[in-house]
Amino acid sequence: MMSLKLIRPYSQFTNNKPANLIRNEFLDYFSKDLKHDIVRSSPVAPISDHSLAFINAGMNQFKGVFLNYYKPPATRVANSQKCIRVGGKHNDLSVVGNDSYHHTFFEMLGNWSFGDYFKEEACSYAWNLLTNVYNIPKEYLYVTYFGGDEKLGMSPDLECKDIWLRLGLPECKVLPFGMRDNFWEMGVSGPCGPCTEIHVDYMKRAANQAERVNKGYADLMELWNIVFIQYERLANGYIVPLPKHHVDTGMGLERLVTLLQGKTSNYDTDLFQPLFDAIRKCSNAPEYKGTFDNDDIGKIDYGYRILADHARMVTVALADNMLPEQHPKLRKILRHAIDVGEKVFNRSGIISKLTCNVADNLSIVYPELHSNLKQVQRIIDFEEDLFKRLRKTSGKIWSKMVETRPELAAITDWMAAGLVDGYKDLQSMLKELRKMNVLPGTVAFKLYDTYGLSSETIAELAQIESLYFDEIDFEKQLDNRRYQSRIGLDKHSTVLTKESLGILEKNHVPKTDDSFKYNYTYNGNNYIFPTINSKLIGIVINGELIANKNCADITKVNNIDNKIILNIDEILNDTNKIGIILDKTVCYSLEGGQVSDKGNILIKNLLFNIDNIRKINGYVIHSGHFAKTDLPISELHLQIEDDCIVNIEPNIRVGAMKHHTAAHLLNAALKQVMQVIYQRGCTVDTDSLKFQFNSFGEQLTSKQMKTIEDCINNVIQSQVTTMVQTLNLFELLKQNDVTLIPGEVYPYTNIRVVEINADNLKAKETCCGTHVHNTSVLQHFCFLTYTSKGATKRTVKAIVGPQALRMKQAGEKICQRITELEDSLQSDTFTYDLLNAEINRIKQEINNQNIQIQLPYLIKEKCLTHLENLSKTVWLRAKEIEKDSVIREISDATNSSCFIVHCLNKNPLFLSLHEIISLFSGIPILVLSYTNEFVKARCSIPQEMTSTAFNAQTWMDIVLQIFNAEHGPIKGFKPSLVASMKSTKVSQDFQIHMEKAIIEATKFASIHVKKVSISNKKQ
Repeated sequence: MMSLKLIRPYSQFTNNKPANLIRNEFLDYFSKDLKHDIVRSSPVAPISDHSLAFINAGMNQFKGVFLNYYKPPATRVANSQKCIRVGGKHNDLSVVGNDSYHHTFFEMLGNWSFGDYFKEEACSYAWNLLTNVYNIPKEYLYVTYFGGDEKLGMSPDLECKDIWLRLGLPECKVLPFGMRDNFWEMGVSGPCGPCTEIHVDYMKRAANQAERVNKGYADLMELWNIVFIQYERLANGYIVPLPKHHVDTGMGLERLVTLLQGKTSNYDTDLFQPLFDAIRKCSNAPEYKGTFDNDDIGKIDYGYRILADHARMVTVALADNMLPEQHPKLRKILRHAIDVGEKVFNRSGIISKLTCNVADNLSIVYPELHSNLKQVQRIIDFEEDLFKRLRKTSGKIWSKMVETRPELAAITDWMAAGLVDGYKDLQSMLKELRKMNVLPGTVAFKLYDTYGLSSETIAELAQIESLYFDEIDFEKQLDNRRYQSRIGLDKHSTVLTKESLGILEKNHVPKTDDSFKYNYTYNGNNYIFPTINSKLIGIVINGELIANKNCADITKVNNIDNKIILNIDEILNDTNKIGIILDKTVCYSLEGGQVSDKGNILIKNLLFNIDNIRKINGYVIHSGHFAKTDLPISELHLQIEDDCIVNIEPNIRVGAMKHHTAAHLLNAALKQVMQVIYQRGCTVDTDSLKFQFNSFGEQLTSKQMKTIEDCINNVIQSQVTTMVQTLNLFELLKQNDVTLIPGEVYPYTNIRVVEINADNLKAKETCCGTHVHNTSVLQHFCFLTYTSKGATKRTVKAIVGPQALRMKQAGEKICQRITELEDSLQSDTFTYDLLNAEINRIKQEINNQNIQIQLPYLIKEKCLTHLENLSKTVWLRAKEIEKDSVIREISDATNSSCFIVHCLNKNPLFLSLHEIISLFSGIPILVLSYTNEFVKARCSIPQEMTSTAFNAQTWMDIVLQIFNAEHGPIKGFKPSLVASMKSTKVSQDFQIHMEKAIIEATKFASIHVKKVSISNKKQ
């Protein structure tokens, strides 16, 4: 038994230690004095545990160790872990801001032993730290231990009690509690064990407060929890001992700092006060008073607490790549903070400003807060703008609905995007639902799946409509969808039913070993994919498992000599969807956005052609059909454990590999060029890749796309090696520079990290896909399309390989043709018709989707823009030529400079009559033109030459009478200065009318202008 002596004395208890020092003293104590390894905090995004919304305890990152997936990083470990709790038994979001100690974000100080020390050392280390390092008087401390559970047959943890008594605590302060308070479990099954908790009296009272422990008093709370992981709860509920014992402890930094700084509220410490100062300076609000009353001062103080708390939580979550779009609770908290900022402090943008203060306060231990600050602020600004727009649109609609139905005001998340449409849909079904008084799981799932409503909102709607919410059925529907999503299929199809999967797992059928899909080589010209010998372990028909040596359905197979022989008629039927399960395979199943392989399986004398492949809980299902055969049925034998040979089609795999590697380069380049982006989805097939991302309102410009193309092609030309390493979860968390897909859930082990490290670009991300060994194999990269939808959805398609090169070459030829057109514009042989026809011909070629070789997106956009500009230039050149011709024609035909009356030789193509008369603005001018028996005219007279008798209108009246026409519209001119004639058809005696019009107009002008100038060219 170890000695329980004190390790070393420390200075006296003080009230002025800053929080950063208190945290450091904890870490130094365990690392320097007790030889623990310090590990960095994991992100608050639970990347390996879909059961958690946020990391909520220090042990989360060690879950893989407790579950025995991998070895611990050391036998003794300590850290400070970022934690978020926004619901569940540990925290109620509605309490935050209303008391002195509940928070959405907090730090958990912890130390762990993995098979090293156990109860005695753990208790001694904790007691020594509190009473000798932090010098907390012993009389303020109380301890609880596990008091046993008769139903489970578990005895009280008297060993733990005795340790505390030997450490000097009086028995009246060592208190037993049951399973709820002093037994820790990681889940419904798995590692578990009793725990002991250290509670502290913040009021520092001399009288014994033991009877108030664990009663919910804010002044006497749990400070440190020490868990002894010595059992495992089995799936059947039994609890059995573990071969190795572990220690898992956790102490809230905020509570510790409050105690050591002599405060009664966490908000009075230096973890929050700098944020309060920033809020006051930003808003000019009254100083924080620390009141929890419901008066005006209390409301302002509540606002202080909410903004400070939520700013910490939002900053930490966003810096760890969590996204409001994927995490409704994160968005809800952010919007609540925005709302409080506006309503209490009359300020917008206050949360974005506070992130700088949060980073300054916490980045000493979490440096990612500063390095990701730009990203954090960008997302907050975008979300605030989105929130404001929603309030102006759906928010107003919802307000009107609440006026009609006041009960709807109880909906918590009233800004949920699909709430209005979802509630309208629910109303359309209410008549039928009220007959049952139930909101069925199917309807609830529709509200969830179609309109994006959370289960909490659905429950609130059900309560408002007095319907019983069938949550069990809803969870069943949700579970079915998760299953479909996990295997990459929609709700209308399947390759293996859940029941069949259950049969395989219940009978412990080994999972398919598909690691061979990564075994391929490159010989300098081609990739070589070896075949593999395998065994048949299962047949699936139309989603149902019909044969396996452990679990065969004998109605669909023949049993001969204890061997399972399949009915050949069943599997050769073209209408049946056949799936083959093998013990191992070289085939790549649909994962990570990469298309599955195609290939074939040779089973005896039958050839099975593979159409697609899915992996379901480790079982690889090869779907397809058997090839037709001329062999008689009697010669066709197929049974479980038959030997098989598996091949893949190389071209399909190689194309997918190239585009998957290109997708990684694209993701890295987008992040490098744009402000903030995250990947929404990626689809990689043989011929192209499609990458979907959110850029938080920023559009991807052509200039940026050109930069990205050049960057990726530089990496391709640099012939950079693709490196792959396989890590467990803990090893992954230690790396700073790995790109993770937000919202993705990763396994505990065998996580592949693909890295391409070039001089101008570094791509490093987790990926289960297959990749080329060197970027030179990609040959060339170019974009195919770019589309943008709304404020968040951006999609690019791209291509690499020989086709990309051919597209590039085709684009260069088009560019050359356009250059030649530009040259011809300046030549003597210029004609508008020929050039315009060639421009339109090239446009048609570019836009023709049926041609064999498409153009790269950027070249296409550049060429179309160039052609549009060239078309305008050609038009302007032709117009200038026509202008010179018209001026010459009118000038040559005019004998006097007093006025002009002229009929154009031909209808102008580029000049309007108004533009023509504007060329002779100094004198009265009347011009007529005709084409296809239609005549029109326009005239103008300088201001100084107009009179009641002679003006544009009276002059044009002479022509109108001859053609029996009407005045045309004149916008922006006085009728006395400019007049026009509507285009008028003259089918008979056209020449006579035209000559008469010229003579009469000339005569009229000559009388009033006094000098006659007649242009009377014969028509």
